[in-house]
Amino acid sequence: MSINNQDFIKRLSAIKSDIITDKERLAVYETDGLTAKKQLPGVVVIPETIEQVQAITALCESYEVPLVVRGAGTGLSGGAMPHHEGVLLVMARFNQILDIDTSMRTATVQPGVTNLAISDAVSNLGFYYAPDPSSQIACTIGGNVA
Repeated sequence: MSINNQDFIKRLSAIKSDIITDKERLAVYETDGLTAKKQLPGVVVIPETIEQVQAITALCESYEVPLVVRGAGTGLSGGAMPHHEGVLLVMARFNQILDIDTSMRTATVQPGVTNLAISDAVSNLGFYYAPDPSSQIACTIGGNVA
């Protein structure tokens, strides 16, 4: 199925997340840090709640619309390359550190938390987040995991 299906777009709009459909704004999301390959996404959605993510995922599955999840877009591998007839799900608003357990040396975070934010949150405890790419101020845990 295509994202041009009006029922799909109507149901996507009812989820109440930010939806981007105009070409000028979609162009921001046509590539990640690997700018040699570009693809304009069919639609971009920027959810704020877990329930919205669940609803968007279920809707894409039920309509068989391709779904690509993206963090900050700093990757250099093309891993967040959007599909031209699909939904690009941007997780940037999921940026909360939920728990830090220094005894277990773990942190529970949402996917939009930056590497630097974790290091900053634990620096006063004598800890830091070891992966230290040059883009640590922008790259996110979700992207690290992906």
